[in-house]
Amino acid sequence: MSIARLATAFALSLLAAQLALGDEPNCAEKKGDVHVLKFKVKDDGCVEKVKKDSDGADADEIRVCETDVVKWKVNGKKKSIVFEGVSPFEWTDSGFEDKKIEGTVQAGTAGKDFKYSVKVDGMACVLDPKIIVVP
Repeated sequence: MSIARLATAFALSLLAAQLALGDEPNCAEKKGDVHVLKFKVKDDGCVEKVKKDSDGADADEIRVCETDVVKWKVNGKKKSIVFEGVSPFEWTDSGFEDKKIEGTVQAGTAGKDFKYSVKVDGMACVLDPKIIVVP
C-alpha cells in the first residue's frame, strides 16, 4: 500500500472516531469547562428533559472532565438534583433550589457514570439523566 493510501486511510479513521465520539471532551488537553444545563418543563410543572443551554440539544447524558463545573438553571418551581450513593460532586443531594444548582466534578471520578434524579418541589415526578466523567 502506498504512503498516500495509508495517510488517507488514517485520516478517514480519525474522522470516523471523532464522529463516533460526538461531544466527547478531550480531558487530557482541557479541564475546567462550564456546562450550563436547563430544564424543559411540561405544563404540569414536571421536568420532561434536560437541555444544553448553548444549543438546546438533549442533555439526558452529558460528558464532562474532572474539575469541570456543571450548572443547572432553575426556572419555575424549585428543583433538586439527587444522586443515589456516590456523586461526582461534593454533594449527593443539592436540596431544592429556585435559581441554580451547581457542582464541580471532583478528582477521582474519571471513568465513572453517575445517574441522578431531577425532582420538582411538591410534585411526584422524576427524570433520570446521567453524567459521564471522561478519563
